[in-house]
Amino acid sequence: MSDLKPKNKKKFKFKLPTAFTILLGITLLIIIISWIPNTTGPWTDSNNEVHKGGAAGIFDLFLAPMYGFRDKVDVIVFILVLGGFLGIVIESKALDAGIGRLVAKMKGREVWIIPIIMVLFSIGGTVYGMGEETIALYPVIIPVLLAAGFDVLTAIMTILLGAGLGVIGSTLNPFVVQIAVDNAGVEGLTSSTGIVWRIVSWVLLTAGGISFVMWYALRVRRDPTKSPLFSRKDFYEGEFAIAENLPEYTKKRKAIMGLFTITFILMIFSLIAWSQFGVSAFDSMTNWVSEHAPWIANFYVPLGKWYFLEIAALFFIASIVIAAFDWKGEEKLVNGFVRGSADILSVCLIIAFAAGIGYIMQNTGMQTKLVNGLSSPMSGLGTTGFIIVAFLFFLIISFVIPSTSGFATAVFPILGPVANSVTSGLASGTITAFSFANGIINLVSPTSAILMAALSISKVSYDKFLKAAWPVIVGIVGLAIILLATGSLLPISNGGVWF
Repeated sequence: MSDLKPKNKKKFKFKLPTAFTILLGITLLIIIISWIPNTTGPWTDSNNEVHKGGAAGIFDLFLAPMYGFRDKVDVIVFILVLGGFLGIVIESKALDAGIGRLVAKMKGREVWIIPIIMVLFSIGGTVYGMGEETIALYPVIIPVLLAAGFDVLTAIMTILLGAGLGVIGSTLNPFVVQIAVDNAGVEGLTSSTGIVWRIVSWVLLTAGGISFVMWYALRVRRDPTKSPLFSRKDFYEGEFAIAENLPEYTKKRKAIMGLFTITFILMIFSLIAWSQFGVSAFDSMTNWVSEHAPWIANFYVPLGKWYFLEIAALFFIASIVIAAFDWKGEEKLVNGFVRGSADILSVCLIIAFAAGIGYIMQNTGMQTKLVNGLSSPMSGLGTTGFIIVAFLFFLIISFVIPSTSGFATAVFPILGPVANSVTSGLASGTITAFSFANGIINLVSPTSAILMAALSISKVSYDKFLKAAWPVIVGIVGLAIILLATGSLLPISNGGVWF
């Protein structure tokens, strides 16, 4: 009689595919839907040229990321240069030395790093739509919060929710408010209409987000097993944690950290739309340089009007200056820069794949069909009903049109007049609902390039992020509905500041 031992059966465990597969799968699904009759049709571009639209094909599945790369090339160039910049800084050991000293000085008070970062990023989000720029800060902030006893998800939520809540509660953000105003075509509607309730909403949303992230961070520090990433704790500590034997914080490394900090301050400073605040000094300075010292610069825009290519140039200059402080030869400089860019290449590809979804939606005409189909039944609703339904409508569309400016351009020429026909002046409240919905979806949707890039840099899977963040996302949705319903009961009039 043989001694039979039962074989140990491996328990099947579902694992979410990588970001690339998820994005390609969504693109394929949209292409298949485009084969259904009446789901596609003609569409009009920003130059008022009419395109025939029509169903997409299998080859378009592979073509879409290429066009996505083209459409996001400025962001991708910025990220590649940023990677090179970080490669130079990391090789100098200045980052390890500087962050290690910061954590040591804040011993016992590290949790206050979270609200400081989140408030600063939220201000950037609400004023100018800070988003892609935060990608630069994950490799910096993750080691700080890991050393403080938190997990990588704490760092992701600190950065992502910080800027994201600012964008949700956009007050002056031109990529949300101004583009929606310009496209709504409603007389008397300006970017200041409804600003009081947008400011109130921003404060409450930011405070709620900060409270959740601090609660989560302290909970994980008390009991690391509460983190969805606990099973890979050793991996993240090896990947991101600051070395135990910190390098000496020499004068040279202090100078490099000074340059590192100045570069990020200049980046933020250059993105603030100073002209909106009546500051014209930078325009005057640019004109003076072009006329009297073109050998310094002749083809750049003033500070406050910079975008990703100008910021990329800033980081490129900073890379060269920092390398000069830590000079090890021209070959070392180039190799360090290239290695840093290579480490972040996957982020660039994820952004291209995410943008490819928008390419298919637009070129098939599905984007226009979706907007028209969902907006038509809304005109018969009352003020509060219209605002809540508009919010839900925006949530649905944001999933397939994650681009804020692209969304506003597609939707508001149709929905602005519809909103105003329900109640005079309601277009402003509709813009607030749009800001809430689009911002929320960009925090959770796999079509959001910012989210997927953040997860790629942090080496965290999408399902783990959702496991940690779902309570705060549900809370934000609930608070958004309450704020919209309350706002719809406030005095409404074109040119007014309430709602």
